[in-house]
Amino acid sequence: MADNKRGRKNVEKRLIDSASYLVGSVGPNQLTIRDIADHAGVNHAQIHHYFGGKKGLLIATYKQLAFEHVQQLERRNVSPTNLGDEPLSTITDDYFKAVIRAVLDDQMDLVRVQIDSNLSVSRNTLEQLTKLKNLKKPNSEIKSAVAIAMVVEFGLASMEKYIDEVLEMSANDKKVFMKFFFEARESGLKKIIKK
Repeated sequence: MADNKRGRKNVEKRLIDSASYLVGSVGPNQLTIRDIADHAGVNHAQIHHYFGGKKGLLIATYKQLAFEHVQQLERRNVSPTNLGDEPLSTITDDYFKAVIRAVLDDQMDLVRVQIDSNLSVSRNTLEQLTKLKNLKKPNSEIKSAVAIAMVVEFGLASMEKYIDEVLEMSANDKKVFMKFFFEARESGLKKIIKK
């Protein structure tokens, strides 16, 4: 019995890890059960057996990606008042790619997994800033500040290679760009915190 549980957990982990890696490359709409199973090195029937199908596996995958994202940010002490000195997408690249792909594929139910599981860093930031300002619910300024930080982070995660290529960014150009990136990411949040 113990070996069976260990075997199940191992297979589930391999499937979720494979889906985490692949969904950011091809998106949830194009990703197939066979792609995931082949990458994980298991029979595709295991996806139906353990997750009830592709949708169940994707939900578990997005939940795991969000959980890992939250954990990595907590380890680095990232908060609304301390966003750190690196783009968040460099910390959890698979998470950002998966969310971007889900949005592009109009699979918002997969994006909602993190909200419904209380694993949304953006939603938690919204709540923290609302409490900080002693409000019962977030106002438009708080929502806008969080939205700007999200747009800047997800924009860089999805467009960095394109920006580098089109603008022929040198190392010095990139250094200046990153300075502006950090200022833009924190601009709205700092205004809310200081008020």
